[in-house]
Amino acid sequence: MSKRANHKSKISTTTSEEVFGLSPFSSLNSSGLPETTPKPVSLKKEKFKNQAPIGKGERLEIRREKSGRGGKTVTTIKGFPVHISQKERSKLLKILKSSLGTGGTWNTSTMELQGDRRDDVFYWFKNAGFSPVLAGG
Repeated sequence: MSKRANHKSKISTTTSEEVFGLSPFSSLNSSGLPETTPKPVSLKKEKFKNQAPIGKGERLEIRREKSGRGGKTVTTIKGFPVHISQKERSKLLKILKSSLGTGGTWNTSTMELQGDRRDDVFYWFKNAGFSPVLAGG
């Protein structure tokens, strides 16, 4: 096939504005969809549901770790007091994961969260009654 024959079979891009307009989504409408406004999540003001703060000024170390994890960054929280049971710790992790939108787990007595979330975790635990400290580098 010659170059000229191939050139003639190309579709012109100048007619696409006439067919679709400036945006391919301009022909869509939102009729029939519920009216919703996104609710902003404020980590600094979040409180536990009808509960006193769980922390009593205990010191927690919040670190960002990367070594030995295949290049992945993990936020670790150490120093949880012994008066918090394993059930309460699991509930605390579940609430924290859902409010931050990230994954996490308990590794012995250390809470691990995926990604570098030190600042968010710091404010979250401060509002929960703990005395968090950004440890490490």
